[in-house]
Amino acid sequence: MDVEKSINLPILFHFHQPVDQVSFVYEDIYEKSYEPLINNIFQFEDVKFTLHFSGNLLEWLLENKPEFIEKLKIMANRGQIEIIGGGYYEPMFAIIPYRDKIAQMKKLSDLIKEEFDLEVKGAWLSERVWEPNYPSFLNDVGLKYVIVDDNHFRSTGITEEETLYSYITEDEGKTLRIFPINEELRYLTPWKPTYYSIDYLKKMADGNGDRIALLISDAEKMGVWGTTNQICYVEGQGHEDGDEGKPFIPAFFEQVTTNEWIKSVTLSEYMEKFPARSLIYLPTASYDKMEEWVLPTNIRRNFKRIRKALKDDEEKRETYQFLKGGFWRSFLVKYPESNNMHKKMLYVRHKLIYTEENLLNVQDDKIISIILNKINDAWDEIYKAQCNDCYWHGLFGGVYLQFLRFSVYTHLINAEKLIDTINALINPDLTSYIYITPIDFNKNSRTEHIIESDIYNLYINPADGGTLFELDYKPMSYNILNTLTRWPEAYHDSKKLDSEEVLVDRYRRSMLRLRFLHDDVTIEQLQSDKCYEFGDFVDGEFKVTSSEKEGKKAILEMERIGSVKDPESDYRNPIRITKDIYVEDNEIEIIVRANFEEIPGKEPHLQRIVDYLNIAIDIPFFFNGDTNQFQWDNAQRELNDDLEVDLLKVSEEKGYTFKAYDKSYDLGLEIKISNDLNSSKIYRFPIIAYAYTEEGYQKIYQGINVTPLFKFEKALEFHLKLKTF
Repeated sequence: MDVEKSINLPILFHFHQPVDQVSFVYEDIYEKSYEPLINNIFQFEDVKFTLHFSGNLLEWLLENKPEFIEKLKIMANRGQIEIIGGGYYEPMFAIIPYRDKIAQMKKLSDLIKEEFDLEVKGAWLSERVWEPNYPSFLNDVGLKYVIVDDNHFRSTGITEEETLYSYITEDEGKTLRIFPINEELRYLTPWKPTYYSIDYLKKMADGNGDRIALLISDAEKMGVWGTTNQICYVEGQGHEDGDEGKPFIPAFFEQVTTNEWIKSVTLSEYMEKFPARSLIYLPTASYDKMEEWVLPTNIRRNFKRIRKALKDDEEKRETYQFLKGGFWRSFLVKYPESNNMHKKMLYVRHKLIYTEENLLNVQDDKIISIILNKINDAWDEIYKAQCNDCYWHGLFGGVYLQFLRFSVYTHLINAEKLIDTINALINPDLTSYIYITPIDFNKNSRTEHIIESDIYNLYINPADGGTLFELDYKPMSYNILNTLTRWPEAYHDSKKLDSEEVLVDRYRRSMLRLRFLHDDVTIEQLQSDKCYEFGDFVDGEFKVTSSEKEGKKAILEMERIGSVKDPESDYRNPIRITKDIYVEDNEIEIIVRANFEEIPGKEPHLQRIVDYLNIAIDIPFFFNGDTNQFQWDNAQRELNDDLEVDLLKVSEEKGYTFKAYDKSYDLGLEIKISNDLNSSKIYRFPIIAYAYTEEGYQKIYQGINVTPLFKFEKALEFHLKLKTF
């Protein structure tokens, strides 16, 4: 007698939006995906589902969509759904400290228990990033299982057929069940008619009854991606082949209910019924595309080609199984801006921990209560800044989406302001302060300097041309240097792109970068960063010669002894440049001095340098508001509504001062330039990155760059005064 074959089919939908997603996007995605998906799930009572919501999205749904929440509660009560946890703000566990991992997971589990009376047993891993120590901290917070890609298993020697089971792993003796996501089902749904998935499941079913094919999908994929709203929910617009135009979602759920050999289960139910197939130890991994995206651009090009060749070659497919890409944490190396946000998060939380320790010195119970509330608020600001979306880049915009970077800095500066308030409660003399901290901020064995006050934070990197790479205006929680460098990307080779439009930078878009340029340099060359550098100061290392406070003023002095090339020969004339930064109250002053060494017999070379070269300094800045409401003025009149210059246009001007204004945020930036000639040429252009996103190739605004140019003299001095208003 033939044994009846069967297969277990857990269906998991992942609902997520980044922290501070704009409200109209929430509404659009809710209407196109979340609402119709849950309505369909609600109608199919016999089909079991496992759901995951990031905490900030669940907060939004609780506040704005009570009917949606009510349906979830009904389904939870009738045992149809399981809701799994993870990090509240969808952090990448690999890059946040242990304390934060536990706090974020408890926060989400507590919310799910409070609202739905469900015990959380499983954990969602952001972008399915896995590291071998995960079982320890997940076990510590009471979670029993996680979901990972079948890609994670390949290099262990496990075959495709063997991924149709669950496994168990351990770290420090603490165990965790692991469920592999089924790659075949992930690519079939909803792009192919339902019978493709059913045929695959039938092929994989067996007589033992313990096989499992885990179907997982972003909820947004079922309604927001491309034409999926029509495919999934609109009658007559589903797949004609096999489904006769019936919407994919109800058609698929119906297939699950009518084919009795498909066993609909939640992951917890499966785990209670069947033991793990065996013990396993997985290497560090993420999904296969992520392991490609993280590679350095030149390596990524080669890796993609090699991987495709191995996968398409029947004789070499076994080799493909062991082909591994990069390590997720390397995004912090590939994009210095990602590292900047991450290391600022670590820096701010270190300050908060120090503040917590100082609480021991407080005796007043009322003040202690106030401080504890503010400490909790500060921790939550830090947790929000750990949302993973802006720390990487692949198919999705990630680090290229400037509003996500803005969100991270806003929450971290909010936390700093709370720390300032707490410190003032502990010590009332600290309401106004300024100090300089030398620290290996970037964790690269070099010392950066941070000037902090109650108004500004300045992050200075002497090793990278003596540049300023972060400038926080604390009253508005606004990083004015939230720019992004136009990094080269592998997809820039696409034939769909006009290579002339794709501009990339050789150096990070930081402030105070010095350039030595020929008289005939054009603004187009400067904008494309293709102009010849005659000096060795653009990314050369400066030495900090003084770092001190004078009353309410902080002073940082740097110098570099380098050289500048003669435009008509290989001769390089020595030159000493000092760069001094003064910060006091609401004003920042930068003084640059350049002094050539006059070498006997080399006078003609030096004279050509003076006659034909300019010294220039980059002043990039970032406004987060509506680009149509940016204003600009380089004259001595006040900004007003009639004076609206398009800041995203390329411009060449004369002048010695300029003001820029972000009307959306009511924030202005003024730069006054002074030198012996009391005037300069000012080049201005937008920083536009060409990025590939889920919506195709996009030009994404990343800030504005202003570059004043000064004619050389044998001894030159110029001042920049920067002020916010």
